Amino acid sequence: MYEQTRKKKLRIRYRLSVVFFGVILIFGLMFYKYMKSVTLEDVLSQDREITFFNSVNSGDAADDTPDDAPAAPESGDITNPVPECEPLGAEYFNDCVFIGDFITFGMASYEIVPSSNVLSSIAMSVSKIETEKIDTAYGSVTVIEALDEIKPKNIYVMLGSNGADYMTVADIYQDYQAFLNKVRIACPDSKLYILSTPPVTVGKENSLESPIKNSDIDELNSKLLDYAKNNAVRYVDVSSALKNESGCLPDDLAENDGLHFKFSAYTVLSDYILSHVS
Repeated sequence: MYEQTRKKKLRIRYRLSVVFFGVILIFGLMFYKYMKSVTLEDVLSQDREITFFNSVNSGDAADDTPDDAPAAPESGDITNPVPECEPLGAEYFNDCVFIGDFITFGMASYEIVPSSNVLSSIAMSVSKIETEKIDTAYGSVTVIEALDEIKPKNIYVMLGSNGADYMTVADIYQDYQAFLNKVRIACPDSKLYILSTPPVTVGKENSLESPIKNSDIDELNSKLLDYAKNNAVRYVDVSSALKNESGCLPDDLAENDGLHFKFSAYTVLSDYILSHVS
């Protein structure tokens, strides 16, 4: 009797299992058929809110901007190249810091500007401007580290002469703009001026040893002007004041190497800067 009751219960459980799995199978087939008949247009036409999830935290917008990207350009109208203005006095240089290579270094040597306002060295180049340490009132530091301390009102940068005989225009500009970006980050409240890279003499262009082409300098300056226009930076075209009718640096403004400046060239340079301020 017990055995018969047990077998009956097993048969009932088996039938219930068959019925359960049958219902699941039928439901699955119906759901599949429904999904096949629904289009993306049907879903989007329904009046409901669709939430998309991504990898960023809620409330944070996705941002591909590099961490070291410069701040947004300052507002206001800037005309480039900087137009001529009423000449300022030499005391204007007291509020300026000049950054560059051997040509900028000469501004301190000839006492055009105070030596404490010049961040450069004779061997400085655009490829070393970010890493080379120089002697300053703050010790032996990089230019950017010095700027962090000074926070000057006006910053003038002139690079590109040292290295123009062996670097391509593209390489010079790549290093140049990377440095300018860092200057903008370090001193967002300073007015940043780019001084165009000066020309060389015709003798330097045609020299057998380390020639430099003024056409390459012009190409670099064109790129620097575009950078200034696109980044709310001021561009001062000192090169135009230093060229003769042939587009070269006159011999009477240059040392024998056709590259370094005589004092007379620094007079032209400083007069042009003081009459082109914005």
